[in-house]
Amino acid sequence: MQIVNDLPVLDVLVNLGCTVEPCGSRVTCNPPPSDTDADYLVHIPYDDAIVGRVVNELARAHFSWEGNEHYQSAATSDFMSWRGDENVNLIVTANAAFAARHRVATALCKRLNLQDKNDRISLFQAVLYGNEWNGESWAEMKAKRMAFTVQPHEEIAF
Repeated sequence: MQIVNDLPVLDVLVNLGCTVEPCGSRVTCNPPPSDTDADYLVHIPYDDAIVGRVVNELARAHFSWEGNEHYQSAATSDFMSWRGDENVNLIVTANAAFAARHRVATALCKRLNLQDKNDRISLFQAVLYGNEWNGESWAEMKAKRMAFTVQPHEEIAF
């Protein structure tokens, strides 16, 4: 069994075929902050049965899912965010392209040693979603994204 760290659930995820990689400011900042959560990217093999088993194992380990759509949809379209009791956050995805973009964003933040959280968020938003940061706080950006609606355009007569 591969030892990921002192959290047994991470070893269970590895044994299910997941790739578990540390990410977040503890990885990207030098010196790393000590007053922040430990973050991990968990890439699940694209298999509905394994996604279900991962969800069950995380719930059994007392992680809380921060989402409201069906877990299969969340895992395959983008990601699921899970929060643990021990200041641990898991970014769980079965989407290989999302996982690859997340790794790129992590590597860029590390290379640039972005200390400011808004700079890291800006870079992640650009790499993951193609969003341009306009100086808003993360909470403002998230609220706008959640309230986004598409309005039909009027036809233009020529």
